[in-house]
Amino acid sequence: MPAYRPYEPYEGLQTQIDGEGVLVATLDRPERLNAFNGPLRKSIRALIDDVASDDAVRVLVLTGNGRGFCSGADLTAEDRSPVPVALHDPAFAWCVDLLEVPKPTIAAVNGVAAGGGLGFALLCDIRICSTEARLLPIWMKRAIHPDDLITWTLPRLVGMGRALHWLYLAEEIPLDDAVSSGLVHSVVEPDELLPTTMDLAGRLAAMPPMHLALTKQAMLKGMTRDPWDAAAIESWGQGKAMSSEDFAEGVAAFRDRRQPRFTGR
Repeated sequence: MPAYRPYEPYEGLQTQIDGEGVLVATLDRPERLNAFNGPLRKSIRALIDDVASDDAVRVLVLTGNGRGFCSGADLTAEDRSPVPVALHDPAFAWCVDLLEVPKPTIAAVNGVAAGGGLGFALLCDIRICSTEARLLPIWMKRAIHPDDLITWTLPRLVGMGRALHWLYLAEEIPLDDAVSSGLVHSVVEPDELLPTTMDLAGRLAAMPPMHLALTKQAMLKGMTRDPWDAAAIESWGQGKAMSSEDFAEGVAAFRDRRQPRFTGR
């Protein structure tokens, strides 16, 4: 495993970054299955902004401490203040910011992911689950409207019919169904969750950062546009990509029959 160093201090959130630029952010309220309270929400808001603007971070990994990934909103917390958003922004605008972070994001789902915690995981690009993970779309059983952008992410991942079925019934999603539907990438034993995730994160961190960001942006924009728009977006992105130093390095590495060393420039 790579050596870590501390990142920024956040309340309710432990963060470490390794030498490859992989930042692991661990939700750290294990006594409440890492449920969201006010301070944790503020920490997540700060984390999103810091990761998006920090060139040293190439990949973000989200996971939880203890038996839970995140059990959604902590309805018993004394401080239940929402995630800070800009004036007049919708309450869940922060979800769009996490979805669009210009870096690869991976959710290592170690345990319970319920309600908003499940929505939180779906905001990441890739999900890897432990065999002890539990995926619980429980909103309807609490008479709460589905949130954390799950009405956008879930049907795009698994199709509208399956998404509505799961949200209507609010029952646990079997892990086998989660894998076969494309909701999660893979399911591994608990002691393999972080090593498997870090192996993938390390491979992503070695890729050209700007090109990863452009690819992510093109795919997100393409979900709401027609093919002509996608052609324009790809043409624009290709122009930026081919003007980068990393493009020149990729060509040189191919010519020299060696592994490329991408710097993000």
